[in-house]
Amino acid sequence: MTGFLWFFRKWFWIVLAWFKAFANKPLVIPMPMDGSSGADSGAPLLVPVPLSQAIPGLPIDAVLACSADDIPPDERSRSKTGFYKFQVWLYSAYPPMQAGLPSIRPDPDRALSKAYTWLHRTQYGPPTLPAEYLGSPDLGALAVRGPYACYTRRCADGLYEWDLQSLRDFEHHEGLVQLGARVLFEVDATQRVLRAVAIDCALGRCTPGDSGWELAKRLALCSATTHLSLVRHFNWVHLASGAHLAIATRNRLPAAHALMRLLWPYVYATQQSNDTVTRGQMLRGGDFETTFSFNFEGMCQLFDRSYGECNFAMNDPVADARARQVLEQGFDTPTEQNLAALFGVMLDHAREYLALYYPVAAQGRSIEDLQSDTALKAWLDELNRLVPNGVGLRSDALSFEGLARLVASVIYMASAQHELLGSFLWNYQLWTHRQPIRVYANGQPEPMDVYQRLVNANFNLNVRRRALIGDFGYLALDPQGSACLQRFSARLEELQQTMAREPWAVWKLYPRVLKVNINA
Repeated sequence: MTGFLWFFRKWFWIVLAWFKAFANKPLVIPMPMDGSSGADSGAPLLVPVPLSQAIPGLPIDAVLACSADDIPPDERSRSKTGFYKFQVWLYSAYPPMQAGLPSIRPDPDRALSKAYTWLHRTQYGPPTLPAEYLGSPDLGALAVRGPYACYTRRCADGLYEWDLQSLRDFEHHEGLVQLGARVLFEVDATQRVLRAVAIDCALGRCTPGDSGWELAKRLALCSATTHLSLVRHFNWVHLASGAHLAIATRNRLPAAHALMRLLWPYVYATQQSNDTVTRGQMLRGGDFETTFSFNFEGMCQLFDRSYGECNFAMNDPVADARARQVLEQGFDTPTEQNLAALFGVMLDHAREYLALYYPVAAQGRSIEDLQSDTALKAWLDELNRLVPNGVGLRSDALSFEGLARLVASVIYMASAQHELLGSFLWNYQLWTHRQPIRVYANGQPEPMDVYQRLVNANFNLNVRRRALIGDFGYLALDPQGSACLQRFSARLEELQQTMAREPWAVWKLYPRVLKVNINA
């Protein structure tokens, strides 16, 4: 009887996930209109409030968000709002979870084929197994290639680390091993690689050859993928950064401001998307609580505490890698090179575009044209007030290069960073035999409903969205600005062609997969 009930429940939610993917269309980005920003109307349009007020049912006060009533009229989508309300209602009426189900098959290919069905595959192909997961997970390789390279930083005694110990502090579901780990790496200068030499976790300290070493690696990877998805992706990109960038841009930049025209495709529809997706993933019975290790209370505590730890500088991958002291240290850093190449195109674009409208500052003669732009300074002030720990550039310390790097960081956050922390995990997160989404104390794999929900959620992260490579020249104020926006797209395509001449690799982030904003 259990299997019979699960068959219908499973397929109901698969069809729902398929419908979301099938029906989703790339976002149409209109021109910003006079009166659509606070700077045009004379008063801020958007005032964020604690998430507990914006979305009743989420006891999270540190996170600030706009309520559904405050979504700008030009962003509102009745169909998306209605669909997500229906989905949240289903969490209690006909939930995707079913108690008492067996674990998934230990053979990863068979487990995936059962969960990722022919219907899914009509919209999107299956994941590729990374080389680092072909055998026992190679943490040293993952420390420099792929999504988890962002955690690698220098520590004492010439060692490097992943420090995910903060995850130890939050309540998890019954029967799971406590998350939180610190992985230590040493440099193998001969091979120019990192090698994992110790892991501190719920098992104590484990080293290669110990009986608990393989389990310790699973706990480290489970901690890394949990932190990446919940904290870096959703809390820091969606809630702490993307939402407030959109708020400050709408509130402080007039529709005819050059910076508004540049930033508009990266911020449009953020409030509508954040509101609907937050409800679907974070309310009781949502994706986060039922898929990851933390129960509802633990998840809310994690978001409350980690929100204030956001570091916007992570959106400048060159400065971030330098701060983590991973460059030119005797080992290769292929992911840092990949991300630096992407960021370089974005930074060149920001400099070229800003030079059209701030020529005096661009030539280095003075910053008078920056200082005289009251809207720009108001935008910076609001960003630094709303984004936890600020954005690294203050209105009383303006510079042309600082503004260019900030603009490039915004573009990078909305496109590359969001992709790296979200859809990019498709080829990593579904291989739970190597990188579990939960670690059970009795050693069992994930139950069928947990794994199915993980598959469906990752599938819906890969719906069709508006590509970064495209013609956004229609948003420009003048022909010079339009030509600049078109050259940016052409340079991204040139980088794509350069990368395409090299062997494809699962860990590489390619320009053609980047989306122009964080919105569904």
